[in-house]
Amino acid sequence: MKQLLGNFFSRLGRALAPFQSIILISLAVWVTHIVLRVLLLFRSNPYGFPFVSKPDWFIFHAVCLDFMWIVNALVVFLVLGVLAGLLVSKIAKSPDSGSCPKVAIVAKITAILYAVFHSAILLLTLLDNETQRFLGGHLTFGLVDTYKDTSSIIVFYDYVANDLSVPYLQFVVLLLMLPATYGCYRLLRKWYKPGDGFYVKKSVIAMVAFYIASFLFVYFIWTGNARMTKLRPVVSLIYNDLFVTQKTGGLSEADLANYRASYQNLWQKVEGDSLWQFVDSDAGNHLPLYRVPTQALLQSERLTAQREKKPNFILVLMESQRGYNTGYMNPQIRPSPTPFMDSLAAHSHVWMRMHTSGVPTTGGVLSTHLGIPHHSRLAEATDLAHVTLPSFVSVLTENGYSTHYMSAADPAWDNLGVWMAKWYTAQHYNREREDDSTFMDHAIEYVRDTLSKSGKPFLATLMTRSNHYPFNFAAGMTDEQKNRPLQERINVTMNYADRQLARFIRAVENEEWYKNTYVIVMADHGFPLGENGVSTMNGGGFSNVSWIPFMIHGEGLEVVRDTTTAAQIDIAPTVLELAGFAVPNIFMGHNLLREGEVAGLSLGAYSGYSAIGLDGYRFIAKYPSFDETYLFADGDTRQEKELSADRLQDAERLKNTLDTLIKISDYSLEKGL
Repeated sequence: MKQLLGNFFSRLGRALAPFQSIILISLAVWVTHIVLRVLLLFRSNPYGFPFVSKPDWFIFHAVCLDFMWIVNALVVFLVLGVLAGLLVSKIAKSPDSGSCPKVAIVAKITAILYAVFHSAILLLTLLDNETQRFLGGHLTFGLVDTYKDTSSIIVFYDYVANDLSVPYLQFVVLLLMLPATYGCYRLLRKWYKPGDGFYVKKSVIAMVAFYIASFLFVYFIWTGNARMTKLRPVVSLIYNDLFVTQKTGGLSEADLANYRASYQNLWQKVEGDSLWQFVDSDAGNHLPLYRVPTQALLQSERLTAQREKKPNFILVLMESQRGYNTGYMNPQIRPSPTPFMDSLAAHSHVWMRMHTSGVPTTGGVLSTHLGIPHHSRLAEATDLAHVTLPSFVSVLTENGYSTHYMSAADPAWDNLGVWMAKWYTAQHYNREREDDSTFMDHAIEYVRDTLSKSGKPFLATLMTRSNHYPFNFAAGMTDEQKNRPLQERINVTMNYADRQLARFIRAVENEEWYKNTYVIVMADHGFPLGENGVSTMNGGGFSNVSWIPFMIHGEGLEVVRDTTTAAQIDIAPTVLELAGFAVPNIFMGHNLLREGEVAGLSLGAYSGYSAIGLDGYRFIAKYPSFDETYLFADGDTRQEKELSADRLQDAERLKNTLDTLIKISDYSLEKGL
């Protein structure tokens, strides 16, 4: 066996000998990519804020990811080059391909093509890095289409000139990047003077070992979808844009017209009045969601009174808060993990059938702000960061509110910080305040002692963290609690988060300004823990992940347990109703506090699945294939009885409606306003 391996490596070494230079090119290029990653992750963005708050959580993954795709490219060029070399040596009837002059020419051509390939990728990588720093999203065909006019080049130069990190550094890197890579390559050639089989025994074996270690580290030892999305290499972006990503932007005019009419008719049916009208946008775009308020709505006494009142808002987004484990929503669970929320619900307007409109956190948070479900296929927070999408927060900010996003979790982790910077006056995050206790300490102090005394109405959005998978983040958890099954452990962390929410409310509820404040408590999403046979976030849109608490507490609100079907897309129009603003928008949701008999609609996209709640049913489907569907009664919040076999016509009708709404939703997210 040892002799066989020796012969194999010896023959492999002779075959690869003419192609040794492309291995050194790979290593030199990898060094340059490491430098580019450092310049991206350890610098601030052009506006003076850290690009990521925890660069140490990103850099090792970046180094490994770059190494893996470079090795993949190396293998492709090696295989093509060696095959071409073998063919040439056969034609030349050379007994040894490693010493054939024509094979050397093939190897040289291969090395030149390989160098050109990497030069192009390096230039695109630098552009992608700067695109992320300036716009928050990767360099994609969609972004190029959005900013394809020449004026964008002038704007980009202005950004570079006023970069609060290091002005003009981009141009310095651009000028030096390729010469430095070539210099590194020449240095490697000087250091390494291999004999026959050296690269197989040394370099290649070492590269294979590091490749395996990198793969295990990135995909098994320390994973993270948000981090992987942020660190996606340019070659992966190009491949996804060309071969993987399916976009709705290519809808035909006829299809768009049909979907638009169906959507608008359904929206008006659910809304139940004619206070809004669908029109083309001021920019002349044919946007299916664009609607404007009528004069009757703008001049209504209700909105006028709310505007004059100038209420404050405190929006609390509870991480992974499940309806299953919220006491007032699921009385079967005893004792209740959420005694404070239960007591607050007894004095609030509570929606018992509220559903998230997207998962994971980016999906729930963005849906809440935008009034549109999460994109059914794209990583919205990153892939659509360049699209102009106003939120209810941007409306409040533009109308004189002081708006602050406070998060116990790092907003830069999953690119949410880029979106919050578009809408909010300021963001608050500190890696030393990642426990809900220390986070709430800061929130109490800032809201009570700063925001409330600013002389402006305010919105404070609080995003908690401690109740997060694997549900062992709560401070003070005992070893016994940490060793409980997940289904029990979540009760401990939800109870901890509930106590921190109680501390916040009790610290501010006696303040004078609190009387003119609406407190909104809800979750970003739930979490599947085996119910319906699902235990992963991308395993379906069942109520274990979609059914969440939602309540509004404040003066003048009816204290009721509302069974209207609702979703996070309803938050934006509802908050603006309470603030007294009616502005042109592209919200798909409805004002949940509108007068008269209210019909309900819930809509969401959940990592390969989508769901709709309408006409007394909740329909869940694998999307867009529809090869897996479920139908439940809307009141069956724990989804214990599947009905599709007995309600085939209802299931088919909801399937068609869901498909229409998701296509309109995806199209609108990609087009923006």
